[in-house]
Amino acid sequence: MGKINEATDTDLKVIVCLKKSGWKPGDTLLYQQEYSLTPEQQKVFEGKKSIKPDIILTDLNGNILAVFENKFADEKKALTKLRTLYATVLKPRFLYACSPERTLFYDTEWKGLDAGEFRQVNSFMSLEEMRLKIEQAKKINLYRKVFIDKTIAGGINPSCGKETYYQVECIETLLRKYKGGKQKMLVHMATGLGKTRTMVAFVKALLEYNMAKRVLFVVDRIMLAEQALNDGFSLISKEFSAVRITSSNYRQYKNAQIHIVVIDTLENIYQNIPSSFYDLIIVDECHRSININRKLIFDHFLYPRIGLTATPRKAIAAKGKNISEEDLAILDTYKLFGCETGEPDYQFDLTRGINEGFLAPYQVLSIETELTKLAREKGVGFSYVLDPDERKRIELDQQKKLMLEQLERKYISEDRCLRIAEEIKAHTEYGEKVLLFGVSQAHCIMLIKALNKVFATPEDEASPRYAEAIISDNNDLNATFKKWFKDIHHKPFIAVSVDIMGTGVDIPCVRYISFVALTKSVGKYVQMLGRGTRLDPKSDKFSFKVLDFVGLCAAMEDNGKGTPKPNIKVVNGKGGGDGGIYEPKGEWFIIDNPDPAHLIQRVYLHGDKIQVIDNIPIEKARALFEEELEKADKPEIIDIKKKVEKDKGYEPSADDVETIKDWAKKPEVYLDEGQLQKAYDFKQGSIWDFFLHALKIKKIPTPKERIEHGFDSYLKTYSFNDDQIHILRDIKDIFAENIMQKKRITAQEIFDNPVYMRIIGADYQEINQKFANRLPQVFEELQTTFKV
Repeated sequence: MGKINEATDTDLKVIVCLKKSGWKPGDTLLYQQEYSLTPEQQKVFEGKKSIKPDIILTDLNGNILAVFENKFADEKKALTKLRTLYATVLKPRFLYACSPERTLFYDTEWKGLDAGEFRQVNSFMSLEEMRLKIEQAKKINLYRKVFIDKTIAGGINPSCGKETYYQVECIETLLRKYKGGKQKMLVHMATGLGKTRTMVAFVKALLEYNMAKRVLFVVDRIMLAEQALNDGFSLISKEFSAVRITSSNYRQYKNAQIHIVVIDTLENIYQNIPSSFYDLIIVDECHRSININRKLIFDHFLYPRIGLTATPRKAIAAKGKNISEEDLAILDTYKLFGCETGEPDYQFDLTRGINEGFLAPYQVLSIETELTKLAREKGVGFSYVLDPDERKRIELDQQKKLMLEQLERKYISEDRCLRIAEEIKAHTEYGEKVLLFGVSQAHCIMLIKALNKVFATPEDEASPRYAEAIISDNNDLNATFKKWFKDIHHKPFIAVSVDIMGTGVDIPCVRYISFVALTKSVGKYVQMLGRGTRLDPKSDKFSFKVLDFVGLCAAMEDNGKGTPKPNIKVVNGKGGGDGGIYEPKGEWFIIDNPDPAHLIQRVYLHGDKIQVIDNIPIEKARALFEEELEKADKPEIIDIKKKVEKDKGYEPSADDVETIKDWAKKPEVYLDEGQLQKAYDFKQGSIWDFFLHALKIKKIPTPKERIEHGFDSYLKTYSFNDDQIHILRDIKDIFAENIMQKKRITAQEIFDNPVYMRIIGADYQEINQKFANRLPQVFEELQTTFKV
C-alpha cells in the first residue's frame, strides 16, 4: 500500500474524513494500491498493465466497495477514468471524485435518464451504510412476489363499496420502476382517492422486503404533516417507526424508519443530513413543495424520489421571454419527476374517479349578485372609501373603477359580502357544511361577519360561531377549527379560507364548495373542487354542489367532472403585479383592506371555546415572548433553561418541546410556533429555535446569514467546476447585499462597477466565458432561489 504520509493535500483531507466515518487505513481503506489487469482487460485498455487508484474502500473480506480519483487537472478525463477503467477492472459499487472544492459521487446501480452524471455530496458513506445499500440492491433485484397489505390500500372502500384496485395498480407500477432503478417517478391521483394510504402500503412493502431502510415523506404544511402521521403512517406504526421531525428532534429520531417533515423544516436541516441517508423521498403535493427555491434541497439527496399530486402541471415560457429549459423543468411537474413525455408513471384522475363511482359527482349553481354583474360587465365606479377601523369617509382624488377580477382585493364591499351570505343561506340547509374560498384574509373576515349576521341565533355569540375563517398563522387555531369543521354536528358549519383549506385537507362531510374568488390557475381550481369530491356515507353524502358567485366554473369550462383545460404554468422569469385595484361607490360600502400581514392575532383555546385576546404588531409579539420567557417561573421551564445554560448543545426531549409549547399558549403569552415563525420572519424555525434565541443561547440566523448559507449550499449542490466556485465566492458578499436590499442585479451591472471588478480581478467577458456564456442565467437563478 502507498504511504499515506506522501499523499496530496486532497488525499489527506479525504482520508481524515473517511477515518471519522470508521474506515481504517491499511484494513478497509487502501491508499494507492496497485492492481494488475488481466490479459483480456489489457486488450480493452491498450497500454495499461496495472492501475493505482488514489483510494480504495473494501469490506472486511477485502471486497472492493468504492474507488476514489482525486486528480482533477482534467475533470472530464478523471470522471471517464473512474466510470470506464476503474469501474470495469475493479467492479466497485460506488465511485468518488474529489477536488479541494467538491466531492462527486456515482452509484453504479443508478439506471435510466437520470443516472448518467456524477452528483455532488457533502459526506462519505460508512462501511455499514455501503453494506446496507448493497444488500438492498440484492433484495430489489430478487425475482419474488411482493405482497401488498390490502387492509391499508387496495381493499374495499366502505364509502362506495368498491375494491380500490387502482391503489394496487399504482403500488405495483412503482415497485416495478423502483426495482428497475428509476430515480424519479410521478403519481397523478385525484383528491379523495387515497394517495397517502397508497404510499403507506407502498412504503410498508419496501421496508418489509428490505428494499429500503429509511423513507422521507415531505409535505408543505404542519397540518398535512400531522395528518400524514396520524391518519396515514400510524397504520403501520407497530411494525415500523414513523415520526414527524423538526429542527430540534431530527437527531434524536435518526434511526426511525419513516421521517415526516414540513418542507420549511427540511430547508433548515437538510445540509446536516448525509446525501445518502434516505433510500426514498416521497413529496406530497409536489406541484407546490418543489420550486426553484427548493430544488437544491431535493437535489442534495441521492436516491429516488416520488412526486404525488392531484394537479400535475406543464411549464412554458411566456411569449417573448427567454426562459432556460432548466428553469422550466423545475416548474414542470412532469419533467421534474422524470416524465418528459408528459405522462405520469401512474394516473387516476378526477374524471375517471367520478365515472367509476369512487368520487362524488357534483352540480354547479351559478349565482350572480347585482354588484358582481356590474363589475363583470362595466366595472363599479366609486369616489370614496371607508376606513376599516373608525369607518371614516375618505374622499379619493378622482373617480376610480373596479372590474370583477380586481374586486375584494385592496377594497372590499360589505354589501356584496352580505348578499353572498344571504344567497348561501337560501341555497343550503341549516347545519350543512360549506367550504367557501375568498380573495384575501381581509375579505374572508368580512365574509365571516356577514355570514354570522345572516345565520345568527342566540347561541352564536360564543365561539365557535356558525362561520369561522381558517386563515390564521396560528397553527393550533387552524387545527382546532379544522377538527370542529370535520365533525358534522359541530360548529363552525361554514369555513372560509384563501389557500389553507385548498389542498390536502380531508373533510368528507363538506356538501358545498363555494367560489367567491377568481383564479386563472387550473391546478388551484381542481384542488379547491377536490375538497368536495369525497364520498361520506356517515353523513349520507353521495354528491355535492358548487355555489359559484364569480363565474369561475364557466371560465374553467367545467363539464361536471373537472375541467378539460390543461394545467399550464406560464413563466415570465420575473414576478409582476396584478395591476391597479379600484372600487365601487354609492350604496356599496367600500373599505380599505386591513392588512393582517403585519399583525398577529392572539387567541385562547379552551375546550370548545375560543377567545380572541387581541391583534398585536409583529414587533410587540417578539418582545412579549422574550420578556415573558425571561421572567417565567414555571418549574419545568426553569429546569429547561438551566439545562441549556449548562450545555449550549443540549438537545431537547419531546417532553421539553411540548412543555415550552404549552407554556407559550398560556397567559401572558398566547403565541404558538406558527405565530413565532411569522414574528421572527423564520418559517423554518421551531419553538426550540425561538426559545434558544430568546435566551441568547443561539441566535436565529439573520436574513443575510441565511442568504450566505444558502449560497454555499447552492455551490455545493450544482455542477460548477472549481474555477467557477472561486468566482462565485468572490462575489458572494456583493450578491447577498443586493438581495438584502431587495434589489435585482445582473452580472453585467456588477462588472460595470469598477470597485466590484477590482475585487473579482477580471472583466465580464472573461468571466462569462468561464461559465460557457451562462453567467446571466446563473445570476437570475440565484436571485430567484435566495429570496429573503
